[in-house]
Amino acid sequence: MPPARPTASTGTLAWARETMGALTPRDRRVLFGQAIGMQAGLAGGFLFKRNRISIDVGAIQPPDSPLAENAARVCAEVSPSALFNHCARAYVWGCIFAKHAGIAFDTELYYAACMLHDLGLTPAYHDCARHGECFTLDSVEGASALAKEAGWDAARQDALAEAILLHMNVVVGLDHGAEAHLLHEAASLDCLGLRAWELTRDTRNAVVARHPREDIKPLLLDVFTAEAKQRPKCRAAFLIRYLLFRPMMRMAPF
Repeated sequence: MPPARPTASTGTLAWARETMGALTPRDRRVLFGQAIGMQAGLAGGFLFKRNRISIDVGAIQPPDSPLAENAARVCAEVSPSALFNHCARAYVWGCIFAKHAGIAFDTELYYAACMLHDLGLTPAYHDCARHGECFTLDSVEGASALAKEAGWDAARQDALAEAILLHMNVVVGLDHGAEAHLLHEAASLDCLGLRAWELTRDTRNAVVARHPREDIKPLLLDVFTAEAKQRPKCRAAFLIRYLLFRPMMRMAPF
């Protein structure tokens, strides 16, 4: 008999357990639908929300906990410095959006999600999820191990996993959790420049001065191209093939 069609929402933890990250035709339709809806929202934001957000970036600091320290340490140990800085900037971008919009979130969980969301793009963690079809599953393996070691309960471990898994979707709403939403918005800004126009130039420059971009664009273009080639059913492959991921990254305003 053919495998059952997945019933869980695309990109969620339940979906990943059913599909191992391989997109189905239904999942592709979902992502196309998200892309269509996103375009209208971005157009309105570009026209009416320019240069509104000004934040004291120096006031944003990582949480003080053993798990946060371990997350940063692991990320630094296995990642090129440009990728580490990308993860660190994601935390700052998300905190900026949250502060501006009044979004309450679990700071430690969000920091861990930011620092660990790209573990699967590093040689140390690549394919550690045992032949999953998306690097985010590999990232979750590493992140979940650290969370379990830190004594997090199952619900909090699942929230961390879901934030990491969902960040490769086209849209992630607050209904998926504040941390998942913020990570998606932050990664989209840092990789593709989405919503960058909402921040003042001084705010953007302060974040980049704190965590320099280095050669992050060519690095991410290379690793995502390799990911798409190796795992043609993954979301990276979908974004590259259908949603102009590479030209958008090249044109991002950094």
